[in-house]
Amino acid sequence: MDERIIIYGASDKELPNLIDYLSTNLFDNNQGRFRYTQCKDADIIVISRDGLAYGHLIVEEKVSPTDEDIEDFPPAKCTYLISSSAVYENPVKLYADLGIRVVAFGVNITQEQFAEIQNRAGRITTHS
Repeated sequence: MDERIIIYGASDKELPNLIDYLSTNLFDNNQGRFRYTQCKDADIIVISRDGLAYGHLIVEEKVSPTDEDIEDFPPAKCTYLISSSAVYENPVKLYADLGIRVVAFGVNITQEQFAEIQNRAGRITTHS
């Protein structure tokens, strides 16, 4: 079975320090719970901002948000339970280099496109 890979955008308001979130805050402060406004099925979520991919999340499970999830992030429609995250050394230009345009509701990509993102990312540091 092919992995379902989606790119979601993260605003400055939602995640002001994206690198800290991906490397430590997701697990230290959020117990690996990624709360989001979309609820698409995904095995891997690439996190982007302003047309650049900064890292990705490995999804263990997708669940309904708890009261605590909604208190922490009121617009949450879905909570993804994350087993690990990755931070890219070099943010990847999605549209300029790969022709991938991230839209408001996320965009599904192929395994080949994900592999190319990882190739362009330089060193990838994983966290769990």
